[in-house]
Amino acid sequence: MIKKNMFNNKSKNNNYWIIGKHAVEAALNNPIRVIYRLCGTEDNFNKIKFTRNKLKPEIMSRLEVTKLTNNNIHQGIALLTKPLENNNLNNFLKKNKNDTNTFIILDQITDAQNVGAIIRSAAAFSVTGIIMLDKNSPAENTTLSKAAVGTLEKVPLFKVNNIVQTINLLKKYDFWTVGLDVQAKKSLKEISQNSKIFSGNVSLVMGNESKGIRKLIKNNCDVTAKIEIKNSVESLNVSVALAISLYEINR
Repeated sequence: MIKKNMFNNKSKNNNYWIIGKHAVEAALNNPIRVIYRLCGTEDNFNKIKFTRNKLKPEIMSRLEVTKLTNNNIHQGIALLTKPLENNNLNNFLKKNKNDTNTFIILDQITDAQNVGAIIRSAAAFSVTGIIMLDKNSPAENTTLSKAAVGTLEKVPLFKVNNIVQTINLLKKYDFWTVGLDVQAKKSLKEISQNSKIFSGNVSLVMGNESKGIRKLIKNNCDVTAKIEIKNSVESLNVSVALAISLYEINR
């Protein structure tokens, strides 16, 4: 879907710039992505592939792209877009109730860089979707999409108002909910080896970068688990912890 090129470098109505070759190319090839402008160097346009015939790329220098996007890590290409529409979790669950699904639930993770990296890891392990709060979560933006390296177009995001209610909804569809918690008694490895939790529908809850999972949400998880690391290291970055967790539950 192409809209008339009517926007400048200032954000209007939550529009933002997707930057970087992989992220731009993935967005261009997502049929539901609304696009306003595609700007970059001629060399970049010769390297990317897309099928939007009505879209006319604007050729400019790297410096001009920097000025336009107010960003210097664009790799010489940028695309002005609007955030994707929010997916309805209830409708999705009804439609896919016969499938085996894995969801990641983010409890007040506010760093866009971390959320983007989480989306990338989720795509690598074929996660069904990512659930996050409508508030206390980053909006889709340049930082998030750059960190996701094109996978923002591949992993559905679901914004919800209440995580406890969401966990209870998932339980109606036979989901086990596992909260990742450094204070947990059992490790993911132990749970994986001694139960069949990860062979069916599962949601993995990741907590805030500094505070972890909130108490009420933790109490509503079916089980909590930790990653086995050396005692000399207090914790891992949340995106790193997620990648390790997904590897553990998938192997």
